[in-house]
Amino acid sequence: MNEFVVKGKNGFIRIELHKASGYPEDTSHFGGYDAEGIAEIKSGNYYVLGELWFTTGEVYEFYKQLEKCYRELTGSAVFWNSESSLKIEVIFNNLGQVILQGYFKEEPHLENELQFEIESDQSFLASTVEELKRFVDYYGGLKGIK
Repeated sequence: MNEFVVKGKNGFIRIELHKASGYPEDTSHFGGYDAEGIAEIKSGNYYVLGELWFTTGEVYEFYKQLEKCYRELTGSAVFWNSESSLKIEVIFNNLGQVILQGYFKEEPHLENELQFEIESDQSFLASTVEELKRFVDYYGGLKGIK
């Protein structure tokens, strides 16, 4: 319940929560609880593992978008943390094809950046939707678990 993985044919994106500040009483003004953790990304031969600050509310919003796209097999879902250090866009194309694209910047004020694109399809996303559901069931929505 403290992580989720978005998988593809030539890589993956894993977000792991290590600490949720204020849980379960105090929520973030960005929604949910302030969280610190890691982002791990493998895209082809490129790999990054870095510190990530986000909110459980941002994960909740991503889950709602992704679940709808997965159900309808169309549209896009975006995870974007408030520090703008990580962006994940899941784009559903025709016939169940999916593209995962985005970037990661461990230090948002520096120009070091990994841009990635990973091919995927709907079959890879069933486990992601289930992991996100467990995460959201535990941490709640934008107002936390209240």
